[in-house]
Parts: sequence; structure tokens; C-alpha cells
Amino acid sequence: MKPCSDHETGEKSHQTAFLLLVRYDCTTYSYEIRERIMGKRMKLPRLNKYSTAAMLFLAAAVVFVALALVTNLGEFITAAYVISGAILAMTGIFLLTFSLGEPVDPLLIGLLPVQGCSNLCRIATDLGIHGKAYFLPPRINGEARVMQFNPTHTYSGSLISAKGSFPETGPAGLVTIPFSDPFIQVLKKNNALVIPDKEEKISQLLREILGDILAFAERVSVSWQGATVTITLHGFRSPDGCTTIARDSPECCARFPCTACSLCGAVIAEGKDAVVTLNRCSVGPDPRTVTAVFVLVPQPD
Repeated sequence: MKPCSDHETGEKSHQTAFLLLVRYDCTTYSYEIRERIMGKRMKLPRLNKYSTAAMLFLAAAVVFVALALVTNLGEFITAAYVISGAILAMTGIFLLTFSLGEPVDPLLIGLLPVQGCSNLCRIATDLGIHGKAYFLPPRINGEARVMQFNPTHTYSGSLISAKGSFPETGPAGLVTIPFSDPFIQVLKKNNALVIPDKEEKISQLLREILGDILAFAERVSVSWQGATVTITLHGFRSPDGCTTIARDSPECCARFPCTACSLCGAVIAEGKDAVVTLNRCSVGPDPRTVTAVFVLVPQPD
């Protein structure tokens, strides 16, 4: 075997030393190496608001006890300081013990369906499908669940048979599973969800699902006027997705609605056993107020 020259030996020694240094730094200064190689690191939150409050309570407890020990304020005042410090310490420990991590930011939750809705809207447009979303009950689509149908142009509510994405019989268009279907199936399986057929009970059910169970909004109002159903989500917790879709493509909300509006349409369609279309969806002056207007399609003779 050819012996290494002094230059090669020195180069290998430098490489070995560098690898050892990197291995050592990976355990001790990994963040520093990453910052040198990749630039400034992302800012990551260390404590949530409950942990921060707990630390402030503990710090206040230390201050109160220190004042009681250092200063000569008299027996009663010193005892009051010590008791106050003990109460602050117990409160801080309680908060620190039972504080959990912050839930997922509603901003991120609201942005989850944005790209999917935009992609479906763009693909449907390329296929020549420009109709709004129609929610078909099982009696109309032949499936065991509510399906969403986007016609090429208009749709009168006739029967549709579709084993795939395109109808085998009936008007041309695109058949998809609504975004809200996983929620509905979970509620039926775990919460014994039964969708009623009376308007008052459907309204109450929508308030319970959107407001209490899924907590999509602080308050839900439902108004029935003939074949028109107006649903307003007050204090909607994820308005960023709606505003983003409305800004990029205003018609996309009515063609491929998000989970909240899709759930409303699917519940109404299954409860009334009728085809329901999302006529429009709009964001009010307050971005956290979202209004969706649904229309029940009369059955053809």
C-alpha cells in the first residue's frame, strides 16, 4: 500500500479533527452550528402564557419572602408577607403543574383547507366545470353518505349515479366527498349523531355541532325563509382561510366550501332529504363573522 505523503497526512488529520469537533459540537453547540450554516434560526416559543404566569407568581413569592427576611417590618407585617409569599408560591406551582401546551394556532387551522380548495377549484375550471356546490342526499346519489356535486353549468336536482368522480348517469360534472364528511362520520360513530328532519331541530343541531362540539364559532344563528337557509357564524375562530380564499378567488368558497360551510350543507341535505346548494358565502365587516346562504333545490317532476 502506497504510504501517505506529509501533505495527505496533514489533510486527513485536519479532517479527523474537524469531524471530532463537529461530533462534540452536535451535542453541545448544535444550535450554534446550525445558525452558522443556515443563518438565523426560527424563533420558537419556549413558555406558554400559563407557564409564564406561574413563573411570575413564583418570582413574586421569592420577593415577598425576601422582604420579610431582610427588612424589619414588625411581626404582623412580616407574617403577612410570609403568608402572601406562600400563597403566591402555591398558586405558581399549581399553574405550572397543570399548565398544558398551547393549542394549535387558529391561524394555522384556518389555512389548512385553503390550498386544497384552490387546487380543486382550478382543476374543475380546467375541466370546464363552473357550477356551484350541490349537496346530494343518499336518495339522490345512491351512496350511504351525502356527496358534493359540481355541475358543468346548471343542475335541476335530478338523480345522479356516480361510482367515481364523474357521473355515469345524469348531468355532467364532478362528484366528490365533502370536506366535512370525516367530521360527520366521527360524530355518528362516537356521538350517536342522528340528523333530524325538522327545521327547528336542524338549526339546534347546527348550533350544537358548530358552537359546542367542534367550537368553530362562538355563536351560530340559523334563519329559514322558504327554501333559503342563512347561517351566520359569529366569532368564527379560523377566519384567515376564508379571507385568503375570498381574496384569491371569490367564487371558490361557493364551489368548494370549507369544512364549516360544507358541514352545514351536508346536514341540511341529509335532514331535509333534498338537494342543497351553497348560493354564496361572504365575510362581513368583522372578519370573524361569516355568512353562508343555502338554497333547497325543488325536486323535478
